[in-house]
Amino acid sequence: MLDATSSTTVRQAPPPPPPPPSLEPAKDAVNTVHKAMESGFFNPITNGDVKNAVGALKGLDATNAKAAISELAKDGGLDKLASEINDGKSFGLGGLSADEKRDFFTEMAKDLGGTELKSLSDAFAKAGGDYHGKADVEALGKAIATHATPDAKLDYVKAQAGSTLDHAADTTSPFTLGGSIRVTSHGDAEAAAVGQVLASLKGNPAVAEQAFKALSPDQLRGVLSASIHREEIDTTTVSMGGAAHSNSTSLDTSTYKAILEAGAQSTDADFKAKLFAEGSAVLKDVPQQNLLLGVSVMDRDAATRTMADGLTTVLKSDVSGVMRELSFNLETRDGTAFATYAKQMLNDKQTEPLADMMQQLQVGGTKNENPINRFEAIEKVTLPNGDKVDRYENATALGHYVGGVQAAAASITTDRKEQAELLTAVLKSGLTIVDKAGWGGKGVGAAAAVAKEWVSIGTNAALKAIQDDPSAAGKALDLMAVPTNSKTGEEAVGSNSKSAYNTALDTVVRQAKP
Repeated sequence: MLDATSSTTVRQAPPPPPPPPSLEPAKDAVNTVHKAMESGFFNPITNGDVKNAVGALKGLDATNAKAAISELAKDGGLDKLASEINDGKSFGLGGLSADEKRDFFTEMAKDLGGTELKSLSDAFAKAGGDYHGKADVEALGKAIATHATPDAKLDYVKAQAGSTLDHAADTTSPFTLGGSIRVTSHGDAEAAAVGQVLASLKGNPAVAEQAFKALSPDQLRGVLSASIHREEIDTTTVSMGGAAHSNSTSLDTSTYKAILEAGAQSTDADFKAKLFAEGSAVLKDVPQQNLLLGVSVMDRDAATRTMADGLTTVLKSDVSGVMRELSFNLETRDGTAFATYAKQMLNDKQTEPLADMMQQLQVGGTKNENPINRFEAIEKVTLPNGDKVDRYENATALGHYVGGVQAAAASITTDRKEQAELLTAVLKSGLTIVDKAGWGGKGVGAAAAVAKEWVSIGTNAALKAIQDDPSAAGKALDLMAVPTNSKTGEEAVGSNSKSAYNTALDTVVRQAKP
């Protein structure tokens, strides 16, 4: 038998926590930067001094790099360093080359957090003078998008959110003989940088959603606007014969599209509707060609098609959900957002995606639902006074869609026959989709077959209506959208659901301004 003493377990105290990391390297780096930035009449700052300062920061680990940048931001040393990095003097007195600066941004993006990256960006914005450091701010944003951790990206977006609307455009006037040149770069520098970071979050939906929701609607629009990289060059040439003026605009919308693709990862239909609306507003603002006034927009068709592709990605991620929110939200229920998009799609002859969306609104995303049941589906909603009422969300969303396509066609042309041709293209694309294999997904059963039959009947009836009367484009879309009893020729829906559909449709037709 064991005695009490021998059976007692001796508990050992847990090991002490590790000591905090030493910040001496950060202090040494700060001192190196300060010493390198000292100057006088007989002691100018040299290229070697700048490289020593930058090298001291690049040699730090992440913890010390954050501490050093934070301290330099407080004491003004970071502003001084950014200015000297950009110094264009020669004879060994200049700053860093473009490649050297890019390497510096890369190392900082790997090590710093969002707050410190914001401080570094601000320093280079100040160093940029009248142009607000746009090239450097965007270059740093690109480095963050490529090399920073997801948490650092999120914190950077949060830190920069309030700076995304500071400068709608920056203008410079390079010297030229025999006339003048004015270059205007549209979009805020910080907004463009944030856009690159948001675009890089595709594949990380959780962080992307937090980053997007850190921006207000106005800030989000500012980011999307800056991401099309719109630059205008106004040129006036003076000769013996007088003065000639021209304006050319260049666009690059690839980042815009990537931002929308990152946002489309969200499962929040309301957020995606707001993202779609802000993106649509930016699309609407792209300048038109006007060669008679000397205005040329380089690659406008390609740029706006890319923008429409991005908006399509947002819609296709949840057609029913996003269209439902567009049709009920105060900011979008007038239909301008969707009609602007539909107008671009019609102009681009991208009718198949439009037709596919309508079919999803009719018979569900998997295209195997009964269209009558969907049209008549009721959602119980609670009003501000506490009353619970019925709402026909599917019927309303479908009406919003039909009204948007009608408004889009009417904004392209006032000729009824030409409007009918535009809508006929959508209807024919719908039949093409119906005829393709795979309708309703794998293992198509009776439900999908019924849905396919309903869509075919409605589409063929719509095409016949346009053929009989080319001015009846609105009637044709109605025949396609609203289920009809093929045996009796009567509408196969109730009065309440049809009223919800008509109200949404009429609202868009009357109010949308694509």
